[in-house]
Amino acid sequence: MQKITMDMCQQVLNGIVQQVKQDGGKPVAIAICDQDGSLIALLKMDDVPARCVHFARHKAYTAARMQTRTAAFLARLYQEQLDISYFCDTNLTPLPGGAPILALDGTVLGSVGISGRPSEEDQHLADMAAELLYR
Repeated sequence: MQKITMDMCQQVLNGIVQQVKQDGGKPVAIAICDQDGSLIALLKMDDVPARCVHFARHKAYTAARMQTRTAAFLARLYQEQLDISYFCDTNLTPLPGGAPILALDGTVLGSVGISGRPSEEDQHLADMAAELLYR
């Protein structure tokens, strides 16, 4: 079974940091989890509020555990009128900004969570990060 390596993490982290520096937006925190939701890499850019680190970790965890983008998880909660407590996991968050990292065969290798910008931007960066390994 393929897994996310530290080299892969470094590639994702470097790619997102470069993107954030180029676009001139606010700095972000970036968390990468394995397929089980265990944290394997974390980067906090300069001047990122501490709460963003917490959010990034939970977004990555949620994307791995639920095997979907956190924006899609939020949509599911609304559509099915579910309370997040239904899942019995206090580490889950519906905040957009988390995305699964998929192998070429579609299996979930892990996930990335990004926080520090408005939700739509966080999700866009997370989606971009999840694709960086295949560029």
